[in-house]
Amino acid sequence: MSDQACAPTITKLEAANRQLCTAIRLFFDDADAVSIHTLAGAAREIYEKHCLKSDKPRMFNFVKSGNPAYSEKELWNLLNAARNFFKHPGEALADTIVFDDTINDFQLLTACQDCATLCAGRQPREVQVFSFWYLAVETPDEQAFAEAEAATAAEARALQREIDRRYPGLRTASRAEKKRFGRQLLEEAEQLVERADPQPGDIQIGAGLFVGSA
Repeated sequence: MSDQACAPTITKLEAANRQLCTAIRLFFDDADAVSIHTLAGAAREIYEKHCLKSDKPRMFNFVKSGNPAYSEKELWNLLNAARNFFKHPGEALADTIVFDDTINDFQLLTACQDCATLCAGRQPREVQVFSFWYLAVETPDEQAFAEAEAATAAEARALQREIDRRYPGLRTASRAEKKRFGRQLLEEAEQLVERADPQPGDIQIGAGLFVGSA
């Protein structure tokens, strides 16, 4: 009883963040795809439900608007098919599902977007790195650009051009090379610290918030 009484408490948000951060690290290490999907799915469910509860935009809204031919139930069945298969006992141990690691890309992105919404710009470093990585390695979504507000689309296109300038050939690289790039980004991000008072060489990323080397 005494050991349990001294055990640390964990909030629902912290639990989701820890699951997602672990999933991202495993993903960049090219580890087991099923474990990654299960962790990311558990985190995504927490974020999504609390975005809905607090009336905040969630990634599912974007998915739904882009797939008007599907009902909400059909979309959830598609999005949660693998997660539910890995999570629930099913009818028999010989049950199967078609699954590969590329499905994890969108699962992780969805969780990262909803995490960012709930964390109000203070999302974990891994989440920030994965969001940038996805933007850097995926082919730009022209439909999304066309549907976005002009200023938002222009800003996104400018960022895409800058990424392509800095990392030429990344979008057409092999999946293994893309993941190695993700690990590199994460390692570089771990050398950065945020602080309220700037030091020489720091970059300002917000009001009273600066990033520089540790």
